[in-house]
Amino acid sequence: MKQLQEFSENFSVLIIEDNQGDYVLIEDYLLEKFKKINIIHCPDYATSINYLQNSKEKTSIILLDLHLPDLGGIELINSIIPYSFKAPIIILTGYSDLDMAKSSLQAGIYDYLVKDEINPDILYKTIIFSLNRSHFINEIENEKHNYEDLFNFNPQPTWLLDLKSYKIISANIAAQQKYGYALDDFLKMSFTQLHPQEEKQRLEQKFTSKDDEIEKNHFTHLLGNGKEIKVKIYFRKIKSDSDTKLIVQSNDISETLDHIYTIELQNEKLKNIAWTQSHMVRAPLSRILGIVNLIEQQEDNLDDILFWLKQLRVSTNEMDAIVKKIIDETKHLDQN
Repeated sequence: MKQLQEFSENFSVLIIEDNQGDYVLIEDYLLEKFKKINIIHCPDYATSINYLQNSKEKTSIILLDLHLPDLGGIELINSIIPYSFKAPIIILTGYSDLDMAKSSLQAGIYDYLVKDEINPDILYKTIIFSLNRSHFINEIENEKHNYEDLFNFNPQPTWLLDLKSYKIISANIAAQQKYGYALDDFLKMSFTQLHPQEEKQRLEQKFTSKDDEIEKNHFTHLLGNGKEIKVKIYFRKIKSDSDTKLIVQSNDISETLDHIYTIELQNEKLKNIAWTQSHMVRAPLSRILGIVNLIEQQEDNLDDILFWLKQLRVSTNEMDAIVKKIIDETKHLDQN
């Protein structure tokens, strides 16, 4: 009841009515039911538009006679709605016209009243209902805009897809900038067109399967300039009254995969270095140790000692070369 009380205590009503007698009657009904009310009267279309465009006061509701001297019927309705600034409009007419009532409601009018059937209670209930309905509609519209902003300004490329065909229904700004397609281009595409032919079946399996392995796999996306990137894809189903859609988000992991490849390559080189250390270095060391033992056993044979000294030099040089190679490969890893 709080909202009803607020509406009844203080609000502004614009009555657009060319018949002075009808205006006075409506004015009396309003003053009878509402404690605080500001009533503005405009006798024709032109005057009302001038008021709506220039008034500093917010109009809470508009009571509109359907037949004015300068405009009438559905043309009047369609012309005045853009200037209403979301204020509910209630049509007042001298006769019942079901087709016109239906057309006006479809155009955005909140209610349709026949003047001869109006009394203070009917007018009051119609106004309160229209104000509350307008309040809820505006809340829904605001929430809709909030969700649209969250979608459009999400820094990750995001799409809204038809669940059955995977046709792109919408694409946010990040998707347009990242992939090099305008929104109109995306709307002509299926999401599968962003993938190579060989990935399409796996993509469809991802959207329909609960297999964790499919969830973990990455995909290839084709940009508008022909470049390929590797992406992870995340999605959720969105249900509405009419159908179910998919909201899909991609995350470019190309650089991450490049880093992983570089690390794997470096690990392979480190394995080779470790193998060199454990095998190639130990071979000349073993020979050096063996030569030292032989020298120790050749106390009186100078020729044999000289021979083994030469072999010792060869093994020492060989080991020096291996150590230098290990240092060079380590520096090369640091540079990469």
